[in-house]
Amino acid sequence: MPAGEFFCSFGFPCPGTAGVFTQQLQNMVAKLKNILRCYASGMGINETANTFHISRNTVRKYVRMFISSGRTVDQLLSLSEEHLREMFGCKDFRNRQPSQRQIELDALMSGYVARLSRKGMTVRKLYNEYRESHPDGFQESAFKRAVRQYRVHSNIIGHVEHYAADQMYIDFAGDKLEVIDQMSGEIKKAEVFVAILPFSHYTYCEAVWSQRKEDLINACQNAFMYFEGVTAAIVPDNLKAAVTRSDRNEPVINEDFASFAEHYGCAVYPARVRHPRDKALVENAVKLLYRSVYLDIEGMSFTTLDALNTAIHISLHDFNEKPMAGRGMSRKTIFLKGEKDFLRPLPERRFTIKERKLMTVGKNCYVSLFKHHYSVAREYVGKRVVILYDADNVEIYCGLNHIATHARCDIPYAYSWKKEHNLPGHYGPYDKDLEELFVKAAAMDNIVLNYLREVDRAMQYPPKSFSSCRGILSLEKKYGPERLIAACACATQKSQYSYQALRQVLEQGEDADYLPDEEGNTPALPEQPRITLHKNIRGREYYNQSNNFNKENGNGNQ
Repeated sequence: MPAGEFFCSFGFPCPGTAGVFTQQLQNMVAKLKNILRCYASGMGINETANTFHISRNTVRKYVRMFISSGRTVDQLLSLSEEHLREMFGCKDFRNRQPSQRQIELDALMSGYVARLSRKGMTVRKLYNEYRESHPDGFQESAFKRAVRQYRVHSNIIGHVEHYAADQMYIDFAGDKLEVIDQMSGEIKKAEVFVAILPFSHYTYCEAVWSQRKEDLINACQNAFMYFEGVTAAIVPDNLKAAVTRSDRNEPVINEDFASFAEHYGCAVYPARVRHPRDKALVENAVKLLYRSVYLDIEGMSFTTLDALNTAIHISLHDFNEKPMAGRGMSRKTIFLKGEKDFLRPLPERRFTIKERKLMTVGKNCYVSLFKHHYSVAREYVGKRVVILYDADNVEIYCGLNHIATHARCDIPYAYSWKKEHNLPGHYGPYDKDLEELFVKAAAMDNIVLNYLREVDRAMQYPPKSFSSCRGILSLEKKYGPERLIAACACATQKSQYSYQALRQVLEQGEDADYLPDEEGNTPALPEQPRITLHKNIRGREYYNQSNNFNKENGNGNQ
C-alpha cells in the first residue's frame, strides 16, 4: 500500500490530503449514526449492511460497541462528531500523517489536472514527466488513482435533463479541413460547423469557409433542414458572429443572428463564458467526429467545398446510423422515435441576410446604395433613414415606419423611382406617357385621338410630342369636351397639327361650324382634295425612305 494512503474500517481508501481525509471521516460518522438509527428501529444486521453497502462484520462491530456503552441511541446521537470518533475507535485516523512524496504529489496535482484539458495531453505523458523529476515517486497505477481521485473531488458536476426538440447546440471544430484550389493549387482552410440535438445526440456537420455570421447562419439553416424541423432554442458559444456582447444575465445577440432566429421562431440562448460544460455534448460530438468523419476522409483531396461536404455527409450518415455505446440504438433511431415529431415546422422560405446602411434623404428625394439611387416620398427629404437590402430587394425605413421597397439594381448612377412618390419633374419613358394620353383621348372621341396621333407624327420628338398632346388635352378644362372635339376636326381639315394651332382655332371660334346642332347631329366633314399622283410629285414617304437609306449606308448631309 503506498505511503500516505489509508483504509478506514468501512473498507474504502482515504487519500492523503487533509481536506479529503476530513470529509471521509465526516461521511464515516454519518454512516455510524445511520447504523444506530437502523438498529434502534429493529432492522437486522444483514439488512443494514446491504442498505449502506458495508460489511456485516463492520455493522456487528459498531452494534456491539453501542451495546457496551450503556447509552441510548438518542444520547449517542446528541454527542459531537469528535466524541463519537473517540468512542468508536476512529481517533487514530486524525494522527495519521501523509508521507513526504504524497505531500509533493498533492502539491503538483492541481497543475497536472489543469494541463489535462489541453489538446493531446494524456495521463501517461504527465506520469512520464512526474517520474523524470521524482524518480522515487509513486508507480503509474498509484499516480493514475491520485489523478482520478483529485478530479472526482475537485470537478463536481450535476446532471442536466434534456428535453426533446428543446435545444440545438452549435460549435466549430478546432481542426480545420483542407480544400485545394484546382486552378492555382493553393491550399485553403475550411472551418467545420457541428450541431447536435442533446436529447437524441443526432448530429450534423458541414464545412464552411469561415466563422463569419453569413456562414454561421447558412450552416444553422442547413442543420434545420437536415433535422427537418426547428428547435425551441439555439445554444452557441460566445463567438462574435452570434453574440455581440457577453453578459451573465442577458447577452447581447448579433442583430442579424437574432433576425435569423426570429425568422425560424426560436430563441438564442448562449452558453456562459468559460463554461464549456454548458454545451458539453457538442464538445464531445466534436471529439467523436475526429474519430469518425475526420478519420474517414483522411488522405482524400478535395478541389471544391461541395465535394468536401459530400464526403462529410456520407461519413456523417454512417455516424448517425451506428448504435451508441450503452444504449443499443443509433442516434437516428432515437431521433425518429422520440424527437422528430416534437420539432417545430420549417418556414416556407429560407432566411436571407439583410445588410444595413444609414443614409440621409437628399433634396431630390433619393437615397444612394452602391451608386444606384432609390426614390422615397418627398416628405422624408432631409431625414435619416435605414436601408435594409439583400440580393433581391431594397427596403427603406424611417424610424419604425416602412416607407419604400425597390427591386435591387446595381447599375451605377441610374435611378429607381415609383410613381406613387409623386416626385417633381418627369421620369420614365415618354412613349409610355403618350400612350396614356392616347387612352384619355380615345375615351373622349376618336377625332381627338387621331388628331393627337398626327401631332405626334408631326413633332418627331417624344418629349415635344408629349408636351403638345398634354397641352391639347388641358384645353378641355377651359373650353369643354365638345368644343375641343370640334376644334380638332377643324384643325384636321386645315392640316394644322399643333397645340398653338388648336388654341388659335378655339380663341377665334373657328370650331363653331363643327359643333353639333340642336338635335345633336355632327356636321359632316368636307372631303379633303385628293392629290393627283404624278411622277414629279414626291410625298412624305419618299423622304422617309431616302433618310433611312442614308442612315443605313452611313451617308449624311454634306
